[in-house]
Amino acid sequence: MLYKSGNNLEQGALYFIEENEHIILFSAYIKVRELEKINKLGHIQQIVVRWEIKDLCLGVSDLELYQYCKENNIKLFRNTRIHLKAFWNQRTSLFFGSANVTNRGLGEKGNLELNGIQENMSFDDILYLNSIIAQSEYVTDKLFQELKALVNQTILPTIIYPEVPTEKKEMDYFLLSQLPMTRNVGQLFNIYNGSPAINEEEMSCAAHDIALYEIPSKLDYEKFEAHLMHQFNQHPFIIAFKEHIKNQYHQSLNYGGVVQWIVENTTTVPTPLKWEIKEQQIVNTLYDWVVLFDKDFGWSIPGNRSQVIQYYKIS
Repeated sequence: MLYKSGNNLEQGALYFIEENEHIILFSAYIKVRELEKINKLGHIQQIVVRWEIKDLCLGVSDLELYQYCKENNIKLFRNTRIHLKAFWNQRTSLFFGSANVTNRGLGEKGNLELNGIQENMSFDDILYLNSIIAQSEYVTDKLFQELKALVNQTILPTIIYPEVPTEKKEMDYFLLSQLPMTRNVGQLFNIYNGSPAINEEEMSCAAHDIALYEIPSKLDYEKFEAHLMHQFNQHPFIIAFKEHIKNQYHQSLNYGGVVQWIVENTTTVPTPLKWEIKEQQIVNTLYDWVVLFDKDFGWSIPGNRSQVIQYYKIS
């Protein structure tokens, strides 16, 4: 099982700690408030934290951690080389991943993180963790006071960093991966609703589409279809594709024309080859989804010619 931020990550850490009486925590950054939330039973017995002076000055780690460890009989070590984040039960199980013990790490709202559990650690794995501890320095009262004094006397310059948030640009909507991958919407709903996929490819396609169209969990079929229809029809790629069909002389486009339009308009690098598009059945899937979710479109195979998708206004 994977533990994901905003979902089950914090609960996963809490469960692992509660199930194991002797935990050694490795975390580059630690905030005491988050540590208190996951160590309710007091099973964490040792902590290795990075505690670079920069970390402490910037507040990404708490100096108050030292007092918390003293009050809870936790041995605190410092190692400025660590970047790992892991909970070790001192035997062969490890809960580890990308999340620091902070609100932005393990907490419900913050970074996008991912953790997992390794149940059968090898001797070399265990040796690696023991080596980190052996290379770390034990935080005594004397060392703590030295670090605290350095933090207090360090004057940070006022730096204003420009914010550049992650925002999808127009070109992001014209990647080949912005098209649906699951051929049948009913099949997509079944997998979404808990039915097992036939194979890994089918599961990957369903996961892609659920994420692409931001489908909330636990919808019934009616709400699922309504949400999917809205998201699909509002997608810039689909809007542009349908407008292109409408602007053709006969308001229709044959299979080759569709492939050509996709090749010319996708921003995937390198531009997808025509045979790759055909092989992945992207065009057939696109036909089916457009016709299903917009009654003003239909497709047919006139004579021996390839599939033609056409716009016609239903009165």
